[in-house]
Amino acid sequence: MPPPRSALGAGPPSGPDGADPALAAVCAGDQGEISGLLARIAGRDLRDGDAELYGRWLFECLLAPVWQRLLAAPAVRAARGVELALRWPADDTALAGLVWEAMHDGEAPLAGHPRALVAVTRVVPAATPAPVTIRRVPRVLFVAGSALDDAVIRPGAMFMGLMRAFEAEGLCVSRAMTNATLADLGEACARFAPDVVHLVAHGDVDEHRGVLRVADSGEPDGFRFVDGETLALALRGPAGMPVAVILSACGSARPAGQDAGGQDAGGPGDGPAGITDALPDAARAAGRSLAAELALRGVPIVVAMSGEVSEQASRMFTRRFVRAVQQGASVVDAAAAGRRAALLRGDPPSRYLDWAMPTLVLAENVPPDLRVVDPAPVLGLRRAAESLGLRQAPVFIGHDTVLAATEALAAPAAETCPGFVAVVAEGPISGLGGSRLLREVGLRLLRTGHLPLLVGPFGDGAAPTDLRAVVSQVLEKAIMIAEVLGIDPPPLTVLDADPDSRLAATVSPQAFLGVNVEERFDLLNDAVAEFAAGTAPLRGPGLRHRLARDLGALADAAAAAGEPFGATTRVVVLGDEVHRWVGALRPLLAMIRRDGLGSPDRPIPVVVTASLLAEEGIFLKQFRDGQAGQPGFVFPELAPMPRASAILGYQWVLLHPWQRRYPFVYTAARNASRVKIEESLAHLNGIPTAVRKDLYLLAEILTTLETFVAADDEGAMRAYEEQFR
Repeated sequence: MPPPRSALGAGPPSGPDGADPALAAVCAGDQGEISGLLARIAGRDLRDGDAELYGRWLFECLLAPVWQRLLAAPAVRAARGVELALRWPADDTALAGLVWEAMHDGEAPLAGHPRALVAVTRVVPAATPAPVTIRRVPRVLFVAGSALDDAVIRPGAMFMGLMRAFEAEGLCVSRAMTNATLADLGEACARFAPDVVHLVAHGDVDEHRGVLRVADSGEPDGFRFVDGETLALALRGPAGMPVAVILSACGSARPAGQDAGGQDAGGPGDGPAGITDALPDAARAAGRSLAAELALRGVPIVVAMSGEVSEQASRMFTRRFVRAVQQGASVVDAAAAGRRAALLRGDPPSRYLDWAMPTLVLAENVPPDLRVVDPAPVLGLRRAAESLGLRQAPVFIGHDTVLAATEALAAPAAETCPGFVAVVAEGPISGLGGSRLLREVGLRLLRTGHLPLLVGPFGDGAAPTDLRAVVSQVLEKAIMIAEVLGIDPPPLTVLDADPDSRLAATVSPQAFLGVNVEERFDLLNDAVAEFAAGTAPLRGPGLRHRLARDLGALADAAAAAGEPFGATTRVVVLGDEVHRWVGALRPLLAMIRRDGLGSPDRPIPVVVTASLLAEEGIFLKQFRDGQAGQPGFVFPELAPMPRASAILGYQWVLLHPWQRRYPFVYTAARNASRVKIEESLAHLNGIPTAVRKDLYLLAEILTTLETFVAADDEGAMRAYEEQFR
C-alpha cells in the first residue's frame, strides 16, 4: 500500500519548547546564526550537531505544528509511512534551495524515523502528464558528459556503476555514451527512445540558471554548459520525453544563485519566517534548478542532487532505490527506501548530509503510487536468459568497442545489420573474457527481441570437428530457445540434407500439421539426435538454404509470441573460440555471406571469438584478410581493457558481491588517494578474468592499508528489510 500524500506549504516556525540556544536562535531568525550554519552546510565543514540543527530548524519551520497529528492519522498508521509532497511556485527558489530532506523532529531524522517511512518529494506545478507504467523491458540510456575517470564526476560514475545492476539483473536494455555532446544525446534519444536517461556530468549553477557540462569539440575548452531548456530539447525524441531522468551531477537539484545550504539564495518574501527573511536578496532573481526546469518542460520524474554526494551515500541510496523499483515499488516509496538505507547504513548523520542530497522531483500530475516498472513481464525473460546460459555474474565490464560493433546486430533495418562479426585476438585468447563477452552479446540481443543461439563453450576435445556437428549444435540451441521461451517449434527441412536420415520426414511441415507442441519437441529432439550421429557426407548445395529457412521460421514463431519479439526479430548464431573447431571452421566460413547464414531480406548474423594464432585461427586470419573492409564483415580486436576503462570497471565489479568467499562491497575510503588506487588496480593489466580472484585479493590488501573500505551491503540490506517489515 503506498503511503498517503500530505501536500505541504511552508509556514512560520512554532518556536520549539525547551530547545537548545542554537536552535532557538535560528528559529527566531538570527541572521548571524543562520548564515554561519548555512555556510558550514554548503562547505561540508559541519561541526558536531550541525546536521541535526539544520534538520531541526527546517522541521520547526515546516512541520512541527502538525507532525504528531500527522503520525497519528489512521491512513499513515495503516501504511506505516507518509509522503510529504513539498509544493511551491516554480520560481520560489528560496524554498527550493534548502535541503528539506534533512528534516529532524528531535527524535530522529525523518528519513530514518522509527515510526514511519517518510518520503520527501518535491512537486513541481507543471502540466506534464503522468507516465504509464512500463510493461516491457525498459530502455536505459547512460550518458557521461566527460570521460568516466574524470575526478569530478567519479562519484557519479560510481552511481552509474550501481545503476548497471538494472542491466546485470536483465531488467533493462541499455546504451552507454561517454564524452557525449548535446548532438550525441539528441541523436541517441531519437534513435533509442529511452525510458530512462541517466546523465553523469559536471553540474553547476550560476546566478541565472542550473547548468550541465557536456563535451563540445568546437569550444576552446572542449566543453560547453547547457541549461534545462536546451537539455530538454535534446531529450525529447519522436516518442516524447523519457519517463525519468537521473542527474548524477552536483547541484542539479539546486536553484541558481544558491549553494547546498541555501546560502546567498533568499530574500524577504513568501518563505517561512526565519528562512527567507534571513537570507540575502539574490534569490528572487535566481533561476530554477535544472531538475525543476526539466519537470516543467515535460520530464515527469527527475532524480537529482542538491549538493555533493559521497560514494558511500550514493551506493546505499542507489542499491535500495534500484531494488525497490525492480520489485515494483512506486517511485516515491523507492526513493524513500533508498534515502533511509543511505542514512542508516552510511556515514554518521551527525557529521554529514550526503544521505539527504538525492532529490526526487515530480511533475504534479504524477501520482504517488506510480510504479515506473512492472517487473512481471521481464522476469520470464530473465529466467530464460539464465536457462540459456547467457546471464552470469559479475556485472559485465570492458570491451566497449566490441559491444559497440555488435549493436548493429539488433538494428531493425536488415541492410545495416552485419552478417559476420569475428572478435579476434592476435595472440593467445586465454584470460581475455571472450566467452563472457559472447554471453553478454547474447543477453543484449535477447532483451532487444532477438534469438541468440550460443554454440559453446566447449571443454577439451568437445568442440565441433565437422560441419555436421556445427549444424547439429545450432539446431539443438534453436530447439532449446523455443522451449525456454514457450515458442511453438517450427518444422525442420535442413535434415533433408542428410541422405541417411530416417526421421527427417517426421519433422517436415506436412508431418507437423495437427501435432501438438509437446509432441513436436519430442520429434525434433529425436530427429536432431539422429542427424548429429550421422556420418554420411551432407548435401552441401542445399544445406545453407534449408538452414536459413528453418531459422527464419523460428524467428517468425517468436514474433507471434509478442513482446519483446516482433517483425524485426532475427536469429543470431554465437560461436565460442572457433579456432578450436578443428575440421569445422573452414566449411563454416565457406557458408558465410554478407548476410551471415541468411539472405538480404532476412539476415542470420554469425558472431565468433577466436585466436588468430592458435590451431585453425590461421584460416580465420586468411578469411579476415580477404573480407576486411567489405560491407557486412566486422573484425574487432579482443584485447585487455584500456587502463581507464579497466580501473573504473574493476571498481564497478567491487560494488556487486557475487562470490560467497568475497561477500563485501569494496570502495575507496573517504580520503584515499585516487592515484594510489589507480596505480594498484593497474597491476591487473586490464585482464577481465582478474575479477575471479586477483581483484579481490588486491581489494583485501587495500582494505588492510585503509585505502579501501569493506562493507557488507547485502547484510545491511537484510537487516534494513527486517527492521521495517
